Amino acid sequence: MAGLKAVFFDGGNTLLELDYPWLTDLARRLGANRAAPEAIGLAGARLLRERSLRYGRTPPVQDAQAVFEESFAAIAAEIGLPPAAAVEFARRSRREDQEHPQGLWRCPAPGAQATLAALRARQLRLGVISNSDGQAQAHLELAGLATHLDLVIDSSQVGVEKPHPAIFRLALAQFGLASTEAVYVGDLLDLDVLGARGAGLAPYLYDRFGAYPDVTEPRIRSLSELLDLL
Repeated sequence: MAGLKAVFFDGGNTLLELDYPWLTDLARRLGANRAAPEAIGLAGARLLRERSLRYGRTPPVQDAQAVFEESFAAIAAEIGLPPAAAVEFARRSRREDQEHPQGLWRCPAPGAQATLAALRARQLRLGVISNSDGQAQAHLELAGLATHLDLVIDSSQVGVEKPHPAIFRLALAQFGLASTEAVYVGDLLDLDVLGARGAGLAPYLYDRFGAYPDVTEPRIRSLSELLDLL
């Protein structure tokens, strides 16, 4: 892509994803015998598509646990757990997210390491713009991805969230770039794709589990696809 100087990514559900094997094991222990990582991932992606303006943003501290448990109970119900088991799935997932040093969003997305390294080799600057709770930098470091990044912007630390254009413009200003010199990759249509486009960046929708088959926006199913597109 002519004139491209930087690539920005979303954090959770883009560069970092949930520990789907752990969640699958939990679901099976609670009775979802046919649970699989792909089914849990698709259920979560569909839920976020439907409710992204709430689940994709950082709730007030007093509301965070309720939002988390509501969303994970909905995922559990989608993969076949009955109500009581779905509530237990959500509670145990929340406890794991609180007690594990990396939380539940602790796994680098497939191809993340290799894709970031290849983009760096092209002399592109790389950054993350995340609606997060102040832990985005730490989680990226623990996952081994931060070494590839020049910048991490965490909404809790800068006082503005996606889809507001100000958070994208802040990232551009940090690099001293015009919006036409960068692209943005994220998993949510409303917050990531439309937010980035509203700030003048070319967006790519990261649709790993195929939750957006009808969307005409530029869409990728794997991060490595970027290497042929950019």
